[in-house]
Amino acid sequence: MTAPSMRALWNRLPTIVRAVIVGYLVAAVGGLPPALFLLGNLKFYPSVPWLLPATSVWLWCFWQYCDGKGWPRSTAQVRKRDLRGRPLTPRVWFWSMIAGGLGMIAVDALAFLTPRIAEIPKDAFKLPAIIASCPPWTLLAILLAISAVAGVVEEAAYRGYMLSPIQRRHGWPAAILITGMVFFADHYFGHAYATFAFLPFFLAVSTLHGLLVYTTQSILPSIVLHAVADAIVIPIQYGVIGNPSLSSVWTNGVDDSFLVTAAVGVVFAGVAVPAFGKLARVVADDPGVA
Repeated sequence: MTAPSMRALWNRLPTIVRAVIVGYLVAAVGGLPPALFLLGNLKFYPSVPWLLPATSVWLWCFWQYCDGKGWPRSTAQVRKRDLRGRPLTPRVWFWSMIAGGLGMIAVDALAFLTPRIAEIPKDAFKLPAIIASCPPWTLLAILLAISAVAGVVEEAAYRGYMLSPIQRRHGWPAAILITGMVFFADHYFGHAYATFAFLPFFLAVSTLHGLLVYTTQSILPSIVLHAVADAIVIPIQYGVIGNPSLSSVWTNGVDDSFLVTAAVGVVFAGVAVPAFGKLARVVADDPGVA
């Protein structure tokens, strides 16, 4: 099949199908080298956390290409447009972190509540033995690298390359919902904990990031919040720091931990609403985000 005929076939595919394929490819390509660095570090010199600088260099190269640098130049403008890596002014950054941070705390509360009210596989939150046996500094480097990759690669793939064409063709609600469903599906097939019980969480976190992108027209705040949230939550979920309760409320009843977590979720969700309103006003008044 010739290149023009392949292009014609590609263009005949529905926008949603093309966006999902491109988003998946971006996520797969972006995540592959860091995964190889992780496996290599565990096998070669595990006492030296060399995967962290290697991952940092890769993420820089990945971002530069997605943002329109490199070959082919014919796709540079499209890559930059769909990534949505628009720089923000300090004032917009500040309110993005406030509104997004409040929302992220509410969403993460839902993540901690879900194992209490749904059946989750027994070893879903257990670190692989080969990782758990690493020196503390290597384990820290692994967690930081995983969090950074999740922030940069997943936001570029889902809230950038996947969301952008769907939003232009079908509008923001459809784009946020579809990317949220695909985001969940990706985790469903790759993580033991991501059963259908976690679908509300993935839709909630995708809605939060979608609102940030809608308001700021940039994925940069989502990258920071995604990476920071993973860096905090993953060590807790997997028992590296503390041991969150996983006991079922249906079996053992509602305890103080459940009530506090639920209250945190409700309160921070409520406070996030006016914070997003303030963010929208700041963006509207800021000539740097036209």
